[in-house]
Amino acid sequence: MNQSSQNPLFFKSPLVEESSGVIWLKRALILWAVLWIAVSIKFVVQPENKSVYPCFADSSINWWADRNLYDNEVYKTGFRYSPTFAVAFSTFAILPASLGGILWTALNISLLVLALRLLVKEIFPGNWTRFQEASFLILSLAGCTRAIWSAQSNSLVFALAVFAVVSLKKERWWVAAFLLAAAMHIKLWPVALALLLMARFPWQLSARFAAAGALLAIPPFLTRPLPVVAQQYQNWYGLLTGPYRTLRQGGLRDAYTIAEQFGTYVDDRVYTLLQLGMAGLALLWCLRLSKLSDFKQTYFTGVLTTWVCWQLLVGPGTERLTFLLAAPIASWALIVSFKEHCHRMLAVVAWLMLIPLGTGGIERLLLPLAAWSPAILPLGIIPLMVWQVVYVESRASANELGASQQEGSLVGQKTSWAA
Repeated sequence: MNQSSQNPLFFKSPLVEESSGVIWLKRALILWAVLWIAVSIKFVVQPENKSVYPCFADSSINWWADRNLYDNEVYKTGFRYSPTFAVAFSTFAILPASLGGILWTALNISLLVLALRLLVKEIFPGNWTRFQEASFLILSLAGCTRAIWSAQSNSLVFALAVFAVVSLKKERWWVAAFLLAAAMHIKLWPVALALLLMARFPWQLSARFAAAGALLAIPPFLTRPLPVVAQQYQNWYGLLTGPYRTLRQGGLRDAYTIAEQFGTYVDDRVYTLLQLGMAGLALLWCLRLSKLSDFKQTYFTGVLTTWVCWQLLVGPGTERLTFLLAAPIASWALIVSFKEHCHRMLAVVAWLMLIPLGTGGIERLLLPLAAWSPAILPLGIIPLMVWQVVYVESRASANELGASQQEGSLVGQKTSWAA
């Protein structure tokens, strides 16, 4: 026998593997801290360069001055968020731009990292080692850096969605409802996640979510005169339902982009039908998830993945930076595909298209060679969707096979005892 195998410090020792995993986990957390330091330096040197923070801060200032938050032609802020978000952001807007930006980024990164760790601990199926968790954090960092660098709110929205799902798993209905409503008051598209979850928990979530959304709309009325606030909400509604809703900006990346890049014109009404049709398929899949999976982790992971895929492929206002949502999901799929030997190529292709190949720099490099390179990002959602379906179905089949074999074994034991 090899003497090294008897040594407690042998590299395959569980103790050594656990110690190595802890070291890698610390390294992953340090990398996230380095990202925050780098963004903080940028805010000190160039607080307004490639950042949406000025948009948030200026809109909060406009709120207290009773100016129209949504007159983008006059103020050119591009603000599309709720009045509640404008009031809440005042905490950062009253500070100098550099300090406010540093604290805003710290909030987003800390909540996102906490959400990622909760995904591993509470939501993702199976047991994860420390090394696998560290790999997940590092792979997710690669896909989240660009959006965090721009001070986007997508990381906060995703973190709130994860916290809501974890709360639902623990049957904390009111907490989940308020977390989903808070995400909705930042960006409207988390409503899609709430609707998918309501299909499984209609009595526990529907009324609570409606009540939480209404309650979170009240704070603006406590800060400014009633007619002013009512007009702001009317202006917000007009922005979301007016011509701006169908305006195609250069940074948008979705199914419409795929059609554009391959020379197909899609009427707005047809595209709306496509969005609704895909929403119906997402709902049907989530209902099937609730029947396929005996474990809450598989169901909630599937719902999160379905919501992310729907939003990024056909959801409203999906920009290149919105694909931060895909980074944790694609990274989870990549790790699990190797961990459980489940269709690795699909997961690898999805991760490559959504993270390194989908960045703006790579897209511009590929543009002279492939004019359709802007379609890479939304096209990357397709292998991710396919991988999720194959993974869940194969996992369910394996569980059924295991259960039938166990049942057959029990029957055989009873027969032998009878004999």
